[in-house]
Amino acid sequence: MGRVKFDGADPAFTVAEVRSVCVRAPGPDYWQGFLTRDASTRETRRFQFAPPWRTVYAREVESALVRVRLADGTVGWGEATCPVAPEVIRTLINGFFAELVEGQAFASVATLVDFVYDAQRCRGYHAGHYQDAAAALDIALHDALAKRAGCPVSALFAAAPATTLPCYLSGARAPSREERITVVQQWLASGSRAVKLFLRGDLAADLDEFAALRSAVPQIDWWAVDALWTYGDATLATEAKRAFGALGVAWLECPMLPEDLAGHTALRAHHGAPIALGEHFRTDIQVAPWLEARAIDILQPDIGRTGFVMGGRMLAHASACGIAVTPHMGGALDIMQAATLHFAAAGAARLPCEYQQGLAHRLPAAIRSHWKVGPQGFEMPAVPGLGIEVDEDALQKFIV
Repeated sequence: MGRVKFDGADPAFTVAEVRSVCVRAPGPDYWQGFLTRDASTRETRRFQFAPPWRTVYAREVESALVRVRLADGTVGWGEATCPVAPEVIRTLINGFFAELVEGQAFASVATLVDFVYDAQRCRGYHAGHYQDAAAALDIALHDALAKRAGCPVSALFAAAPATTLPCYLSGARAPSREERITVVQQWLASGSRAVKLFLRGDLAADLDEFAALRSAVPQIDWWAVDALWTYGDATLATEAKRAFGALGVAWLECPMLPEDLAGHTALRAHHGAPIALGEHFRTDIQVAPWLEARAIDILQPDIGRTGFVMGGRMLAHASACGIAVTPHMGGALDIMQAATLHFAAAGAARLPCEYQQGLAHRLPAAIRSHWKVGPQGFEMPAVPGLGIEVDEDALQKFIV
């Protein structure tokens, strides 16, 4: 994988206006029935908890979009990976970031990103919603700059970005095993042979599920598994690493708690499946100890949380450490997904890129995506910007 220098490559600009809105997309929730519903499940009006997963999930697909207009009139769109409480992003953009950056000239997007980072040092700058908002603004600015330059966003960073990207299905999401097998069979029929399965933290049950789906759809020849941080016990995590490694999976994703650097470092030393993670990182400063400790085999930055600037710095750092990179594609809509693909096309992906099938093209009346998925994977459009068109009038009905 070539080393790509993302920061310092962008032309200067002046921000005329930046605004954010929250949207709610119709259709099934993120999990599409995969979450277990039993006595341990708890639901509120907007959220749901389903052990063994510790994190809360939204009952409906919500997201925060950011629109930026440069002084020359060019408009760009961005989106944060913030499926829970996206109104925080909206408040930060409209009530804080706008006042910081409107009317200001910047030499590059990297200059702006470092400016807003410095503006909140010691006050929540390190991770969380603040950096998610910065990432959405970063994406919007790159969209605008690429439109102004008349090139795809990926061409801002690479002389010959990829035009097709291999991809894998992110989870077989359905309530029953029979339905999950059907999901994988339908994915195979589309032409792809790569699937990642979600695990539930019970190793015996997880191995049984994996064996059942692989046996039912033997034509799938690339498998990965995602534990969603549920193998917190070191002994259990080690057993899972060895067991899935023996089954030839491409990686075991997010096995232990995301704060546990020492645990992941020790786990990686054991024989078995490669360790992949990275969706919880926002900055290169945050990820650096993990890379220096060689705690992971594959870094997965989420561009809706890092933007191109921080994501590019992570890519450069990981490449220098000999650690592979493929982006995480989290709970967001087409704008963030397009940004993820441009990041991968510019230099991140020899490995397959994640595809959130259930979140793509959820607002076709308002957000048109020029990228598509074919038998060879993602097909990237040769159009300026992210390859996304937003109909602002049609978007109004989805704003909350």
